[in-house]
Amino acid sequence: MHTTRSTSTSSMRRVRLPYLLCALTFCLLLSGCQVPGFGGNASTNSNTTQVPTPTPTPEISASLKNQGNMELQTLQQWISTLKQYGGQADSYQQQYTSDQQALQNAHSADTYQAALNTTRDHVNTIKMPAIKQEQQSLQQQLQQQASDWENTHPHLDTFNNKTYKMGFEYDDQTGIGTWIKDDLSTAKTFADYQQIVENTNMFMINLKAMMENANDKTPYNQPHQADLKLLQTYNKTDKLVMVVSLSEQTMRIYDHSKLIKTLLVTTGQPEKPTPPGSWWVESHQTHITFKSIAPKGDPYWYPDTPINFAMQYHSDGYFIHDSWWRAEYGPNTQFPHQDVTGDSGADVGSHGCVNLSKSDAQWVYDHVQLFTGIIIY
Repeated sequence: MHTTRSTSTSSMRRVRLPYLLCALTFCLLLSGCQVPGFGGNASTNSNTTQVPTPTPTPEISASLKNQGNMELQTLQQWISTLKQYGGQADSYQQQYTSDQQALQNAHSADTYQAALNTTRDHVNTIKMPAIKQEQQSLQQQLQQQASDWENTHPHLDTFNNKTYKMGFEYDDQTGIGTWIKDDLSTAKTFADYQQIVENTNMFMINLKAMMENANDKTPYNQPHQADLKLLQTYNKTDKLVMVVSLSEQTMRIYDHSKLIKTLLVTTGQPEKPTPPGSWWVESHQTHITFKSIAPKGDPYWYPDTPINFAMQYHSDGYFIHDSWWRAEYGPNTQFPHQDVTGDSGADVGSHGCVNLSKSDAQWVYDHVQLFTGIIIY
């Protein structure tokens, strides 16, 4: 039994050996093959080419596109302004077309932003010549309209038999046109010219109102259409407002567009006109003394003058105030005349202020406050 068991074991070992050799050979063959998808070495082979991941291109946001559209619109508006007032706009129109195409053809946020910056530069470039052209054109229109009105509306003063011109407050000799010239002499920035344009438009609005009011036969103490239109123009229909008609030498006071008081006034003489415009009460004072800025001996010098009620409406020293030395107010008192008081200082219009009797000035003083509006036309 022992011999047989031994022989059987040796025989089994001989049978297994060929199988082991075959398995080993097969494994060696497999290890030498580099078949994709088999084993770790295939996926980490250093000779394999790696494809880089592309960097995504930033998209053009809706916000950025809106900015581009707004800048194009702004540029076109300035081009239209330049054309409207007689300026040469061909080169700017070419820039607009080029900018529009650049923005439309941009395919990334970076290229769109670059095109947008160029458009903004073009907007900044056109603004100054456009606002200057607008200002110059408006100034010429105002001067022409004022001159035409003066030449067709003479006033013969029977006191000195001298002819004056109605509407002198708007001309460029002594009137508001001189203010425009002064402002232009110091204007440097876009904001400076923009303010001059706004003021000139205001003067033209009030000049037109004066022209329209000249044909209105409504009694001076009744509401006038020109007054009401100005209240609407300056958005003062819901406020207390003093409206001064230079041609009528009248102040009409409206509260929420309802006439509540009418007063006769004396405004600036031809050499020292009252400035037309839309202003407001800047100070509210009582018992003060006015001092002349002209030297003694100057035709416009006056002695220190006590004032009972004063409301400044322009920082250059223009007031609504009582003139206790006068007895007469109303039509044509801005021109030379003989006041019944015999005071020579009452024989001509003011130095630009709006004069009232003492009682009328007190009524105004008691009813207005800081920032109350005043429209002078």
